[in-house]
Amino acid sequence: MKISQKGLELIKKFEGCRLKAYQDSVGVWTIGYGTTNADKTITGTNIVSGLQISQKTADEWLRQSVDKKYGPKVEKYNAAYGWNQNEFDALVSFAYNIGSIDQLTANGTRSRPMIAEKIIQYNKAGGKVFPGLTRRREAERALFLTTMAAEIKTGWKNENGKWSFYLSNGQKVKNDWYCDNGKWYWFGADGIMFANQWVKYKGKWYYLSDSGTMVKDKLIAVKDEIFAFNRDGAMLEGIFTVHTNSRGAIEL
Repeated sequence: MKISQKGLELIKKFEGCRLKAYQDSVGVWTIGYGTTNADKTITGTNIVSGLQISQKTADEWLRQSVDKKYGPKVEKYNAAYGWNQNEFDALVSFAYNIGSIDQLTANGTRSRPMIAEKIIQYNKAGGKVFPGLTRRREAERALFLTTMAAEIKTGWKNENGKWSFYLSNGQKVKNDWYCDNGKWYWFGADGIMFANQWVKYKGKWYYLSDSGTMVKDKLIAVKDEIFAFNRDGAMLEGIFTVHTNSRGAIEL
C-alpha cells in the first residue's frame, strides 16, 4: 500500500516544515518535515548547521521517507488486518511520529477497537502530556475510525465465475437487456448474464450465445435443432427464405 495525499497532509500538518536546518529539543539536527541524519540513505546529505533546502526537496524527502521507511512498518501487518486506506494513512502518520506501530498493535495481536483506543494514549513525551501530541493522536484516531466510502462498482464484473454488469449508479442490470459496444446481453433477476440460454421477451424468443451475446441474423444449432434469428435477434417462426453462399453454407 501507499499513503494517500490525505495521509501526507496529516503528517505535514503536525510535523510542520522548516527549510533551514535547526536543532530539535534534544539537539538533533533536523530539517524539512522532521528529517534527520538518520534518514541519510534518503537525503544523501548531512544535515548540519546552515543547510537549506527547497520546499520541493522537503516534500520529496517526506514522500521517500514514508514510502521506504514508515509505510513498510505498517504494511507488514496488512496480512493480519487488511488495512483500508484511512487506517493505513493514520498508522503511517503515527509511525512517522513514534517510530513504528509494533507496540501500538502489540505486534499485530490487538483488535481494531483496541488499537483505536490505545492510539490516544501516545500523547506524552518524558512522561508529560503535550497538547500538540494529543491533537495529533485525536486526528489519527479519527482518521483510523473513518469508514471508507464503499467503492461503486461499474461495468463488467466477474463474481464467482459469473458475469454481471453494473450501471453508473452501482446497480446491477437485472431482468433486462443491456447493449455494450453494439452487442446485446440479457441479465436475469439475480443480475447474472445469460449464456447458452433462451429468453422470452415481449412474446418473442431470443438466444444468448456462449459469450452471452444475442444471436442475430443467422442460423444456429441448439441441441441438434436448427433455429433462425432475424436482424433484431428474434427467433423466426413459420415460413422464411434461406439461401446458400459461395461456399454452399446456408444463410438467411
